[in-house]
Amino acid sequence: MEKIRSLIATHQQKSIDSVEDEPIFLNEKHISTKKDWEDHKDDPEERDEVMKGIAGHLFTAESDPNLKLLEELPEDKADLIELEEKRHRMRLQHYFVGRKLTSELLSKKDEFGLELDRVIGLEQDLQKTFAVTMDIRFSVKQAKLGLTDGAITLLGHYAQRQRLISLLNTLKTIKILHKTDERLKELIEKEDFPGAIQLCRDCQHAAVTFRQYKCIQDLNSKLKDTAVLIEERLDEVLSVMCVSFDHERYSKITTAYLLLGKLQSAMDQLHMHFTSAIHSRVYETVYRFASNTSADQKIRYELLCKGVPHEHYIPCLSHLLTTLWAIMGSYQKMLAYHEKEQLCADKLSQFDRNYVQQKLQLGLARIWMDVQNKVNHYLLAQDLSIFQFDDFIKVLDLVNRLIHVGQEFCGTPNIPCDLLRDPLRAQSVQYFRRYHQSRAEEVSMFLNNELWVLLPVKPTFTTLQLNEFRFMAQHDERSSNNEKMRLNESHCGYFSPDSPSPFVFADEEAVEESFFGSCESDEEEDSCDDELKRDFVEDGDSQPVVGGGGRRKRQSSNAPKTNFHNSSRDGPIVTNTTLIVLRYFGKYMLMMDSLKPIAFDVLVSMSQLFEYYMYAVYVFFASTNVETINPRLAGLLLKIENTIIMGEEPRQDGVNIPPPQVMEAINLRDPHDLFGLRERLIATESLVFLASQFDLWKGYLDNQIPEDKLSFLNNFYSQTLPLARELRETVYNGVAAKAMSYNEIQSVMATVRWDTKELMDQPNGYVNKMVGEMESLQRKLSSVSQCVPIPVEVYRMIWSLCLSQMCVVFLEGFGSAKKCTHEGRAWMQLDFQQFIVQIDRFITIKPVPGKGPVDNFIKAYYLTEGDLEQWIRENYMDYTSKQLNSLINCTTTQISKMMQRNRLSNLVDELMK
Repeated sequence: MEKIRSLIATHQQKSIDSVEDEPIFLNEKHISTKKDWEDHKDDPEERDEVMKGIAGHLFTAESDPNLKLLEELPEDKADLIELEEKRHRMRLQHYFVGRKLTSELLSKKDEFGLELDRVIGLEQDLQKTFAVTMDIRFSVKQAKLGLTDGAITLLGHYAQRQRLISLLNTLKTIKILHKTDERLKELIEKEDFPGAIQLCRDCQHAAVTFRQYKCIQDLNSKLKDTAVLIEERLDEVLSVMCVSFDHERYSKITTAYLLLGKLQSAMDQLHMHFTSAIHSRVYETVYRFASNTSADQKIRYELLCKGVPHEHYIPCLSHLLTTLWAIMGSYQKMLAYHEKEQLCADKLSQFDRNYVQQKLQLGLARIWMDVQNKVNHYLLAQDLSIFQFDDFIKVLDLVNRLIHVGQEFCGTPNIPCDLLRDPLRAQSVQYFRRYHQSRAEEVSMFLNNELWVLLPVKPTFTTLQLNEFRFMAQHDERSSNNEKMRLNESHCGYFSPDSPSPFVFADEEAVEESFFGSCESDEEEDSCDDELKRDFVEDGDSQPVVGGGGRRKRQSSNAPKTNFHNSSRDGPIVTNTTLIVLRYFGKYMLMMDSLKPIAFDVLVSMSQLFEYYMYAVYVFFASTNVETINPRLAGLLLKIENTIIMGEEPRQDGVNIPPPQVMEAINLRDPHDLFGLRERLIATESLVFLASQFDLWKGYLDNQIPEDKLSFLNNFYSQTLPLARELRETVYNGVAAKAMSYNEIQSVMATVRWDTKELMDQPNGYVNKMVGEMESLQRKLSSVSQCVPIPVEVYRMIWSLCLSQMCVVFLEGFGSAKKCTHEGRAWMQLDFQQFIVQIDRFITIKPVPGKGPVDNFIKAYYLTEGDLEQWIRENYMDYTSKQLNSLINCTTTQISKMMQRNRLSNLVDELMK
C-alpha cells in the first residue's frame, strides 16, 4: 500500500515540476512564468476549458498518437511560437489528466489494497503447494528404490486375479443378457411396459459395454427388435383404451411412453386411434342390423345405413349412440386422468404437461365432429316421414340426448350441432306438416260428428294426468336434476362411473288414466263452495234464495231448483273432442321439447287447431247471430276462414281443414230445450276450458319459443284466447233472442193507449206475460241444469241477455206511443217498476241490464223543450231514431210552432248519421 502511495506522489510531483520548468501560454500574446501558473492551476473554469480541448482521436486503440500529432504539423515552415504554444497546451492537458487520474486512484485505494492482499495470499498458497509437491516426489522416489522383485511378482499375480474376476463377471453378464429375451416377452404379455422398457434399456447399455464380443452383437440386434415390438404392443393397448378405458393399464401405458420420451407422439397417435375406433365400431354396430350386407364385398357406411329395416331403425340407433357414448366416455376418463393424476404429472415437464392438456382439449371438438358425421349419415339414410309419431319422437329424443351428452363432453352448451339438427329439422318440418294436416282433418271429423255430450271427469282433472303430458313432469324433473347437478360439483353427469347408457329406453309400464268420474255423486252435489252459498241459501224444501248484496228474497215454493256448475265439485266441462284436441296438444308440445328449431311452427299449428275448434263452435251455434258479433271477434273469425279453412282450391302452403258441417242430429230450433242450450253450453264451456289450459302452459311455451317469435305467442294470449271467451255471449244470445216471445209482447204493448186521463194503480197485462215467460225460462234452465250443471257465469250471462232484450222491448213499446199524457207516463213507470219487482223474486242480477235507458226514457217525458234537446245530445246513443222521434212527438204536442218540432227531429237525424 505504501509503495503505491509513493508511486502516485512521485508521479504527481514530476508532472508539476515538468510544468513549472516551462513557460506556459495562457493566451496568444503572453507567456506566463511559474508564478503565473500558481495563480491559474486551480482555476476550475480554466481546467474545464483545457479538458474540453483534448482531441478524442488520440485515445483510440487502433491509432498512434505520436503519428497523429506529426501529421497535424504544417508541411511548410512552421511558426516557432505557435508550436511552443501547442506543445505547452498539450503539457497542460497532460497535467490535468494526470491530476484526474490521481484523484480517481486515490478514491479507489481501499479496493486496490484488498486486491493486493488477495494477490499476496495467492502467492503464499502457491509456495505451500510447491513444497507439498516436492515432498511427494521425494517419497515416491524413495518407495521406488525400496521395492524388491518379490513384491513386483506379487503385484503381478494380484493384477491377473483381478482381470480373471472381471472376465468372470463379464461372462455372467453375457449369460444374463441372453436370458432377458424370455423375460422381456413375459413382461410384454403381462402389459408391464415400463418394466419391459427399463429392462430392455439396461440390456442395451450392457450390450454397448460388451460390444467387442460377437455374441453380444447378435443380442443387440434382438434387443432392437424387442424395443420395436414393445412400441407396437403399446400402440395396440393404447387403441383398446379408446373403447374400454382402464385406469391401471393406461397408467402403465403413459409411464412407458414417458420412459421412451414419446409422450407427445403418443398423444398424436391417440387421436388417430379414437377416430379409427369411431369408424370401426360404428360400422360394426350398423352391420349387425343391416339387411344388405355381403360377405364378399364391404359396403360403404352410407349404403349400409340405408339397408337398416324400419322396424330395426330405432334399436340400431340406440346401439349406435351407446357405442359412441362409450368411446366419448373413454376420452373423458383420459382427460380426467391427466388432470388429476399427480404421479404422472410429477414426471412430466411443464412443456409436456401443457402439450398434453392442450392436445386433449383440442381433441374434444374433433371427436364430437366425428360423432356427428356418423350420426348424420345414419339420419339421412332413412325417410322418417313414414314413422309413427311415437317412433319419430323417440328418434328426436335420442338425438337430443346425444346433443346433451355432447355438451357435457365438450364442457360447454355452445357447441356446433348443425350436423345433427339440420337433417332432423328438414325431416321434422316435412313430417310435422303431414302430421298436422292429418290431425286437423281428424279434429274436423270429430267435431262434425260431435253430439256435445258432457264427458264426466274428476274435479281434480288436469292435462298433466293425460299420458301425452307426462313428458312435462319429466321435463320439470330433468330441470330440477340439472340444477342439482350444477350445484353439486362432484356430479359427473352422463360420464360418471356408474352412469347407465342414456340411449337405452327403459321399459315403461303403461299408466292407466284415472281421471274419469261418474255422472252424478250425491256427496258431491251436497257440497257447495262459499261463493255459491252467498248467492243461494237452502231453506225449507231445498228452495234456493236468489239475491244480491245484503238483501235476499226467497223464491216461490213452486220455483224449481237450478243445479249450478262448480268445477271444484263437478269437474271441468269437456267433451270427447276436447279430450282428443288436448291429447294432440300434448303431442305437439312434446315435438317442441324434442326439436326446438321447429317449436314456432308447432305453436302456430296448435293455435290453428284451437282456432278451428273455436270456428266450429261459432259455425254450429252462432253463425245465425252475425249481427251480435263484436268487430274484433268477427275479424278473427274471418282470418280463420281465410287462413285455415279449405276453399274451392286448396292452398299450396299451410293447412287446409274442411269447413265444419252442422249435424242434423243437433236440434237448435226446439224451444222446449231452449234451442239446444245444453249443446251450446257444453260446446262453449269446453272451448273456454281449452283456452284456460293455455294459461297453464304459458311458462313452458315461453321457454320453448325463440325470443324473436314471442310476439306471436303474446298476441295469441292477448287477442285470440280472450276472444274465444267472448264468443260465449254470441252463442248464448242465440238462446236469449228466442227464449221469450218478444215480438208478441211488443205487439201487445203497441195496443196500449198511453193518452189516458186516469191514473192507473195496476200494471198492464203484458207485464204479467213478461214475468210468466221469465218464470218459464227459469224452469227450462233448471231442467237443463239437471243434465249439465250451468256455470254461474253462464247463468248470469243468459239472464243478462234476456233482461237486456226485454228492456229493448220496453223501449220499443214505449217508443211506439204516438200520444202520451202525464197519466200515461206514470202508467209506463208503474209497468216497468212492477216488472222489476216481479223478476227480483228469482233473478239475482243487480243492477238489471238495460234498466237505466228505460228509466231515463220515461223520465225524459217530463223534460222541457230546452232540457230535452240537451238530453237527446247526451243519450242518443242508447236509443233508435224511431224512439227519439216518438219522444219528441209526445213531449212537444203543446208547442204551437211546427218549426221547433222539426228542429229536434232534424237534430235526431243528424246525430244518427
